[in-house]
Amino acid sequence: MKTNERVKFILNWMKQYCHSIEYQPVTLVIGVSGGVDSAVTSTLAAKTGFNTIAVSMPIKQNLEQHDLSLRHLEWLKSNYSNVITKVINLDNIFSSFKQ
Repeated sequence: MKTNERVKFILNWMKQYCHSIEYQPVTLVIGVSGGVDSAVTSTLAAKTGFNTIAVSMPIKQNLEQHDLSLRHLEWLKSNYSNVITKVINLDNIFSSFKQ
């Protein structure tokens, strides 16, 4: 299966799944870590046409990795009108649990 065919197959599966469940979602939410897996998955979510919220939630994250996450969020926003992005820094929450 060629890449374009695989992408279409996955997008069709995602849409069919969303339409098949009792409480059909109007929005998809996806975490973006800065890695390849979350970049591909968030892009596929955006390509479905569903409203998509892409969230980065760093906890003591390597700055280079977090920068990749932020750059991907910006890319998603600039390429898909159905995408909203959020950054929720969890460092303070993590520290409070640690204490």
